[in-house]
Amino acid sequence: MKKFLSVILTLILLSGLTACGAPVEKTEKELEKQETKYEKYTNPEVIISAVKAKEVIESEEKVVVIDIRKSAEYLLGHIPKAVNLWRPDYSAGEGEYKYGGMKASKENFVKLLGEIGIDNDTMVLLYDAKGDYDGARFMWQLEMLGHKKMALIDGGINGWKASGLDTTTQKPEIAKKEYKFDGELDTSKLATIEDVKAAIDDPNVIILDTRSLEEATGESLKKGAYRKGRIPSSIFIEYKNAINVGDGEDTTFKTVEELRKLYESKGVTPDKTIIPYCQSGVRSAHTTFVLSHLLGYENVKNYDGSWIEWSYNKDLPLETGEIK
Repeated sequence: MKKFLSVILTLILLSGLTACGAPVEKTEKELEKQETKYEKYTNPEVIISAVKAKEVIESEEKVVVIDIRKSAEYLLGHIPKAVNLWRPDYSAGEGEYKYGGMKASKENFVKLLGEIGIDNDTMVLLYDAKGDYDGARFMWQLEMLGHKKMALIDGGINGWKASGLDTTTQKPEIAKKEYKFDGELDTSKLATIEDVKAAIDDPNVIILDTRSLEEATGESLKKGAYRKGRIPSSIFIEYKNAINVGDGEDTTFKTVEELRKLYESKGVTPDKTIIPYCQSGVRSAHTTFVLSHLLGYENVKNYDGSWIEWSYNKDLPLETGEIK
């Protein structure tokens, strides 16, 4: 009963928040202009506008749409045919690590894919409500399996609504499939704690803090982490600087020109190896997506353990205070 009441209260609160913070609906001309930015991205096949996503959903049989939000948000309205997942569904199980936030094991992730109707040939469309950072985390894990057909819906649920498209409260029927994978994971975009330790004094590697400024300076500490601060020598660029945020904005990705200026102005250049991190590898997966897929950086490695793992190990150094 307590859980039921909690869900109802959450729905009421979210309903109010959604009404206040809804993105402004775009004109047809604005939507046409938005379509012109995708061809300039290095890998345009992994990012799709809401309008084009709707066409794919309606025309292709082998497509699964994944809404990565808490169930209460999903129940208020989601993209038609979308199945609902939340972070614990594709994270490491209890007891696998001494701390939280790590990615699911290969076996558990493959099993999950089959349970939500995905096989090796399924087109997977991903979205959330935070500019696709949860979607990027899931895609990052899909990439390790070598999955080919996948894309983030630009702007997530906000981009969908700003495109004038309808949502639904109806849950889809799920036909379970078998996802086949018995090889080794591609870990070329994965950074370990040892990689980060070595990077601190390596001029050819940039450790990139993608959290909020308050987290990076040590002013605040999110639940799950053990100490306040940041990894020494890291550069700070919050993940959300790569998307269009603010009153009425739709959280779509910025243009190539805007993104290149953002990162290069802080010395985050394609000749370096970049290791993004955040609290638990979610926001940093978003930055990994931006740098590798949108800008074409060849050596970007998301630090899965991120600040939770680093702060857990009390022998590791940290910095606090103003970022220079």
